[in-house]
Amino acid sequence: MTADRTYNEAQLRAVRHRDGPMLVIAGPGSGKTAVITGRTCALIREGVSPSSILVVTFTRAAAAEMKERFLQMAGTASAGVTFGTFHSVFYGMLRTQYARMRVLPEEEKTVLIREILRETAQDAEQETDLPAQVIREISLYKSLGTDPEKYYPAALPQDRFRQVLDTYEERKRQAGKIDFDDIILLCRRMLTDRADIRTAWQKKFAYILVDEFQDISPMQYSVIRLLAAPQDNLFIVGDDDQSIYRFRGASPGIMLRFPQDYPAAEVVTLEENYRSSPEIISAAGRLIRHNSRRYRKQIYTGRAHGESVRLEQFANPRQECRYLAERIRRQAAEGISYRETAVLVRTNAGCREAAEQLMAYQIPFRVRENIPCLFDHWIAGDLFAYMELGRGDRSREKFLQIANRPTRYLSRQAFSEKTVSFDSLYRWYEDKAWMTERIAALEEDLEMIGSLDPGGAVRYIRRAVGYDGFLSEYAVSRGIPEEELLEIADELTESAANHKTWEQWQTFIAAYREKLRQSRRTESRDADMVTLSTLHAAKGTEYDAVYILDVNEGVIPWHRAVLDEDLEEERRMLYVGMTRARRRLLLLAVRERYEKPQELSRFIREMV
Repeated sequence: MTADRTYNEAQLRAVRHRDGPMLVIAGPGSGKTAVITGRTCALIREGVSPSSILVVTFTRAAAAEMKERFLQMAGTASAGVTFGTFHSVFYGMLRTQYARMRVLPEEEKTVLIREILRETAQDAEQETDLPAQVIREISLYKSLGTDPEKYYPAALPQDRFRQVLDTYEERKRQAGKIDFDDIILLCRRMLTDRADIRTAWQKKFAYILVDEFQDISPMQYSVIRLLAAPQDNLFIVGDDDQSIYRFRGASPGIMLRFPQDYPAAEVVTLEENYRSSPEIISAAGRLIRHNSRRYRKQIYTGRAHGESVRLEQFANPRQECRYLAERIRRQAAEGISYRETAVLVRTNAGCREAAEQLMAYQIPFRVRENIPCLFDHWIAGDLFAYMELGRGDRSREKFLQIANRPTRYLSRQAFSEKTVSFDSLYRWYEDKAWMTERIAALEEDLEMIGSLDPGGAVRYIRRAVGYDGFLSEYAVSRGIPEEELLEIADELTESAANHKTWEQWQTFIAAYREKLRQSRRTESRDADMVTLSTLHAAKGTEYDAVYILDVNEGVIPWHRAVLDEDLEEERRMLYVGMTRARRRLLLLAVRERYEKPQELSRFIREMV
């Protein structure tokens, strides 16, 4: 096993800790994994049975990496120690007591939620992204463990969310299944209600180590506290400055109040960064110190000085991403490979222009998560339907998709044939002059759309036809932010404007879809490919060169971040992105987006 001399003084304190609670505040690149595996080995050296040690983290990949590092350090082929995610560990505990537990597969859950949404609202089948939003909403609700009357969802109005949730829970019960979020709830109930079971598991896991503690949810924390009692050999490692998953129920407040929950806890701060240059650490430190609710740290490094952190501004996103592609290609010749380069964006939508330019410059890239394809969004489907009808398509399916987007009061019964003619529509409404006027307007609009290039057609649909008005009304009726839908429409408008013909645009879209599909399948970190990722998904990674796009007000920080706690999380998100870089960090921004002027992010000023 590795000798203690391989650790710095703070790490050594953590590794040598034996009994009772300990909080390890681990700055970025400070060797937290080495501390967790080192302490695990130290406990075993001191006579603690490996089977009584539990190491828990948030992802299967992180748990697997932790186990592999432990096996290397311990010099053994068998762990004995339990390494796992919250869900895998808690599910194993439940299965020990209740053998016949069936977990609802994610694909089945999506189908079930989609069916329920269709039953509770007209036209819900066209909202291709809504089931995923509602699933995330249900997961957040359960992770918080809040009173249902006090939970205010973002994806749906509160009354409809309750209706969907109640129906979903009843259907699961009828099927005799649970979902992954139920695992935490059921485990908590089991440990709370059954003292004998609780005592048995407390004896089994006498020492508990939790990685990435800043990401823990209230329900996960409550279960861990039950497990750790009464000895409270709870060793937690995390960085409150990297807590960026509030949308999943994570709260940095849990880590901040740990010393109050455990007054006897020892606290050690790992402040030496082994990853980044002094310039990167200094800029990131100046940014994060503007957060008020945090543990104060003095992050430092022994690495040599390197390049200054650079800010570059461009006229628009296309110029920004062309520069990005040119710069990445040039730096490859300077010795920074594609695989040691990351392009980070705030949202999934922000990936589109970067991906287009990387494709144009034939730079291979991978995506770190299942980024949705912009062109698969239901808004894209509506715009495509309009354009296909404008080009002569007369299928019933296409007409039904856009007939009342915006509202024209056209009945589904009017579209009785597989192929629709305007003559048949006029006949159907021949005794209603006001309806025939609407049909005539639609016919004229489709003729105009068919005569325009893709960019002009999309703008015509949005403004002259009134599709933007439909999106606004839709957002109000669903209780979701209007700007989120309009941003999707803006992204599609910008993409369409880059192509002269419908055929060219569709050829590009097919290639884009295929490239995304291929990049999702690329698992090997050794493949020489640029990583394209959101800031959220980049956490836990590191690269020689990092480019962060769109460091503008409204993007970073996000336009919906208005409360102090929202802005602090946005600041943490940028901090996480910056501290992924080892040698080179570039922050890119634009002066104009969607024909609207853009301001530099306030965070840029805070770094000065």
